[in-house]
Amino acid sequence: MSEDIFSQFFNLFNNDDQEVNWELAKQINNHLNKDVETVIPELSNQDIKFDEIFRVVELNNQENNSSSSNPVELKLLDAKEYGLWFLESIKHFDFSSFELGGLPEGLGIKNIKSSIIGMQLGNISGLISKHSWGLSNFGIILPRSKTLSVNKNNFLNRLSIYEADERDLALAFISLEFTALRLGIYEAPFKKIINNLTESTNQMMEKIKDLDLNIDPSQISNPQEIFSSLPSDETFDTNEIFESIMAPLSFYREAIKQKAKKLDLLNDESIFDLIMDLSFSPSESPTRDLEIKISELDNLTSSFFTFLDESKNELSLDEILSDEELIPSIEELSDPIGWAARTSLPPI
Repeated sequence: MSEDIFSQFFNLFNNDDQEVNWELAKQINNHLNKDVETVIPELSNQDIKFDEIFRVVELNNQENNSSSSNPVELKLLDAKEYGLWFLESIKHFDFSSFELGGLPEGLGIKNIKSSIIGMQLGNISGLISKHSWGLSNFGIILPRSKTLSVNKNNFLNRLSIYEADERDLALAFISLEFTALRLGIYEAPFKKIINNLTESTNQMMEKIKDLDLNIDPSQISNPQEIFSSLPSDETFDTNEIFESIMAPLSFYREAIKQKAKKLDLLNDESIFDLIMDLSFSPSESPTRDLEIKISELDNLTSSFFTFLDESKNELSLDEILSDEELIPSIEELSDPIGWAARTSLPPI
């Protein structure tokens, strides 16, 4: 980055008194998306009307709980705008629960907690907007919006790579995204993510705390002096942020898929399985390792859902998603009976 960019970031760090430095998050999202290709791929079926498909999904949604939260319009956005939509749609969440320990003293930065959260959210929004087609791709349950936004280029690219009817594929994609957005009525899934991220972030901050930065804050004239003294970018690899949240993301992905199937919009439900299969990827990307790690858990997650169905337990999927304590850990995905015992459910 140029000195000017660092100066702008320094100002962003020092000019925010909210729980989240949203302006910093937006700037990071925009920076990460500055080189994203804008070429719109062409489909073999040019007659697909995505708005009409959205209306079909909307009309077939029979779940009435909190129906006022349903999205009412569809927008296909470029990567940067999709990232900004994501940030705007998560502002409802109470980020005060995100506690940071081990903050380094003497950096001379006001409200560093707000800025660190903003940095993480900016990195996450940049990551998903560059490399995913939507929320359900990584099992993201949090956003609330009356607009169902889809990452246009990645979405159209995905439609073109499968040997299936493009309209059916589009119907499946939009059904998944509609379902993921509706599940934003539950805050427990993201609280689970926040708590896991808090732990990993605290570990990161402890590493910084132990460093000998050799910086006198009163003598700082260029914020690059701070950043150049921190560990290399590899130490803060964005993928590492996700290490602690593989299991809940896999669980949320399966929840989205199961609920989308219950809309009964496709005769061939295997299309949902095809789309959500992370073991297949058309190209290498920075998220590939993340996709592989989640994919490795997906078989366990599928078996866990089979257990939920066959055991005829008294808790519905919605009840599980509404309580952070009921969301299974990575150990419990491979031991659903242990999860049932913990949550006072009778095993099979």
